[in-house]
Amino acid sequence: MNMRGIIRPNRAAVQRAILNFMAELFTYTSAELPDSLRWQAVSFLRVHYPDGFTGRNRLRDWVTSEAEHPIHIVLVEDGILISHTNVVWKFLEHAGETYKAYGLTGVFTYPSFERQGYGSRIVAAGTEYILKSAADIAMFYCDESLKTFYARHGWLHMESSTSFIGTKEQPERVEDEILMMLFISSKGKRGQQAFEHEPVHFGGDHTW
Repeated sequence: MNMRGIIRPNRAAVQRAILNFMAELFTYTSAELPDSLRWQAVSFLRVHYPDGFTGRNRLRDWVTSEAEHPIHIVLVEDGILISHTNVVWKFLEHAGETYKAYGLTGVFTYPSFERQGYGSRIVAAGTEYILKSAADIAMFYCDESLKTFYARHGWLHMESSTSFIGTKEQPERVEDEILMMLFISSKGKRGQQAFEHEPVHFGGDHTW
């Protein structure tokens, strides 16, 4: 603030906003995703999530399994991938109901672009895509340190919920991640209390 009480904009913040605006937002199916962007995404995941590139997947060249119906939402500038998320979906049985459950996965921003608003922009775009979809509910799991970040985009922390992966005969409790959800359709909204109080069997060998 100067002597006359006029608030001057923070130059660094203005510059970040301008640079963020220059990045273009694109939405692709896996078949449409340009190879150059696919490889940039795969390279990031190989370094930061090596557990997904072991055993039969050690030569993996895909971002997210087609079984999860991935949509790729990306922020790109001059062909350089800055930030990425996948919107995915599956049918989920819970408390006697079957829900069309969407979610976010593969959310990342390259380190040199962190804390410049790109992550917020990509999550907002992914969330908007889900809200306009045929989803009953939306859900994903994340580290507790990210709870406030996702809450700013409308996601609810299911604090009382417990979750399991694996088979129903041999379930494995999800211990190190928290569940974030949206309740979208009328069916989804009616089921919110059940998700809050009854165990969620997510199934499979990994969470979103």
